[in-house]
Amino acid sequence: MHVPLPQHLQHGQNMVTGPSACSHHLSPRHFRCGTLQQRMQATQQNGHCPQRRLCNTVQAAASTQLETVADDRWIHRTLSSHTDSHRPQNETLERLHQQCIDTLKTMRMPTKRSEAYRFTDVTPIMSASFQAASGDGAEEAVAQHPLDAATSSRLVIVDGVASPELSSLSSMPDGVYIGGIENAPSQAVSQQLGAQSAAYGNALPFAALNGALATDVACVVVPAGVHIQQPLHVLYLSTESTTAATAMSNPRLLVIMGDSSSLELVEEFAPGPGSGTKYFTNSVTEVQLDEGAQLNHGYAEVQSGASYHMKASMVRQAARSSYTCNEAAMGAAISRHDLSIQQVGEATSTTLRAFTVCGEGQLHDLHSKLHLNHPEGQAKQLHKCIVSAATGRGVFDGNVRVGQAAQKTDAQQLSRNLLLVPRATVNVKPNLQIIADDVKCSHGCAVSDLEEDQMFYFRARGIDADAARQVLVYSFGAEVTQHLKHKQLIQRVQKVVATTLAKAPLLPVESR
Repeated sequence: MHVPLPQHLQHGQNMVTGPSACSHHLSPRHFRCGTLQQRMQATQQNGHCPQRRLCNTVQAAASTQLETVADDRWIHRTLSSHTDSHRPQNETLERLHQQCIDTLKTMRMPTKRSEAYRFTDVTPIMSASFQAASGDGAEEAVAQHPLDAATSSRLVIVDGVASPELSSLSSMPDGVYIGGIENAPSQAVSQQLGAQSAAYGNALPFAALNGALATDVACVVVPAGVHIQQPLHVLYLSTESTTAATAMSNPRLLVIMGDSSSLELVEEFAPGPGSGTKYFTNSVTEVQLDEGAQLNHGYAEVQSGASYHMKASMVRQAARSSYTCNEAAMGAAISRHDLSIQQVGEATSTTLRAFTVCGEGQLHDLHSKLHLNHPEGQAKQLHKCIVSAATGRGVFDGNVRVGQAAQKTDAQQLSRNLLLVPRATVNVKPNLQIIADDVKCSHGCAVSDLEEDQMFYFRARGIDADAARQVLVYSFGAEVTQHLKHKQLIQRVQKVVATTLAKAPLLPVESR
C-alpha cells in the first residue's frame, strides 16, 4: 500500500518554477524554517518584488501546499507502516481499500484550524509512529469483561480482526450471520460495506483511514422478521506493539437488519492486559436498518488512559425503524465519536444518550449529525458531560436538521455539563436547524457547577460534603448509564468514573 507524494515535493523542490517565479522566496530553507510569509512581506515592503500581485498569489499557494505536504507525509507514513500480508482475499474488502486510498490521496488530516476539529487537538496522534499490534493477552482480557446475558452471543475482535476462537455465538437463530467478512453473505455485504462512509468523503478523515487499513470487517446480518432475544456483545480488544511505536488497529463493524427484525447490540472497547497499555483504536460502525427494524445500541468506551480512540458510527434508518444509542465514553487520553444518522423514511424514531467524563489531560469529543427528511419522525438527544480536572476538556457539537418534508416531526436536544474544578473546560455547540413549519422542536444547553441548594439538601440531613458530592456526580451520569442495562457493564463504567474522579479531589462548593 503506497500513496506517493507529488514528484516536485519529494526532494524539497520549489513549488513554482519558470521565469515568473521568485526563486529567493521559494528556497527549501524557507519551507523548513517556516519564514516564507515573513520573507515575502519584507521583500514587498523593500520594493524588491515588482510583481506584487504574483507574489501574493504565490504566497497563498505556498501556504496551502505547505499544509498538504505535512498531511500527505503523515498519511503516507501511516499507510506505509502497515503491511497487507494478513488481509483476506476478499473482493468487497479490496474494493473498500482502494476507494479509501483514492480518497486519502487528496485529503488533508485535520488540524485545529479545521472547523470540525477546532477544539479537538489531534497533534499527539499526528506525531506518533504506528505499528501493528502484538495481539498478546487477548484471552485473559476476555475473561475480565464478562456479560452474563451474552455468554453464548459474544463476538470478540482482537486488534481489528474477528476471533472465532474467543467468540461464542451458539445461541444465534438460523439465518443470522455474525463473523468476519470472508464467509459473510456476499450480496448484502457488497451493497452496504462502505456505502455510508463514502457519502461523507473528506468529512470523516479517520473513517477513510480505517477503510484503507482494515484487515477484516465484522459483519452482523439479521434477516427480515428475525428477533434476537439475547444481546450481542461485541468486545473490541486492543493490545500493545512489540516495539516503542504505538500499536494501531482499525476495527470495522457492518450491521444489516432486515424488515421488522430486532437486536440489542453492545459494543465495548477495552484494553488488553495492563492499565497502561498505549495504542490507537480507529473504529468504524455502519448500520443499515430496513423498514420496521429495531436496534438498541449500547456503546462503552473504557479504553486505557494512555490510548487514543477515534470512532465513526453511521446509521441509515428506513421507514418506521427505531434506533437507540446509549453511549459512555471515559477511558482514553483522546477520544472522538462522529455519529451520523439519516432518517430516510416516515415515522422513524431515533434516541441518543451520551455520557462522558473528562479527567486529567483527557479530551472527549462527540460530534453528531441527525437528518430528518420525512414526516412524523421523532428524535431525542441527551448529552451529559463531567469535567473533573483543570486540564480536562469536553466537546459536544450536535446538529439536528429537520428538512422541508419532515412535517409533524418531534425533535428534542439537550446538553448538560458539569464542571467540578476551576479552569475545567467544555465546548458545547447544540444546533437545531428547522426548515419544516409544522413541527415540535426544542433544544437547550446548561453548563454549571454543583448547585448549592442540592448540597444543602444533603448537609441538612447529616450527610458530609464529600459523600454528597459523590452522590450528585454519580446520579448525574446515571440518567444515561442505567440504559446500558447490564449490571456488569455498568459496574465497569462506574469503576472508570470512580478512578477518574479520585485523581482530581473535588473542592467544596463554597471555595470555588
